[in-house]
Amino acid sequence: MGFRTVPEALRAARRSAADAVAELRAVDCGEPVCTLAAAMPGGTTAGSAPSMGGSWTTAFKSWCVDAEAQADNLATAAERYQATDRAGSDDLTAAGSLRGPR
Repeated sequence: MGFRTVPEALRAARRSAADAVAELRAVDCGEPVCTLAAAMPGGTTAGSAPSMGGSWTTAFKSWCVDAEAQADNLATAAERYQATDRAGSDDLTAAGSLRGPR
């Protein structure tokens, strides 16, 4: 039993993830939460909306950083798989050229 890793698939996943994060960075998901106060005049939770919106904005920015790091890790994994495969291939080639006892 074994598994197969396709480095180019990891690189493609990295590109997709990085593109998604780039688009999401432009989104301010906290802004709509901040405007909830106007939609709930007199509500007891209305005063919490700006703080909650700020928390969402901070958490989302942190998530974007983490998602970008995960995308970069996919590229690193692809490089490491290829380097290990090359080293294993080189080792097998060298072992095949050894001569037995005379």
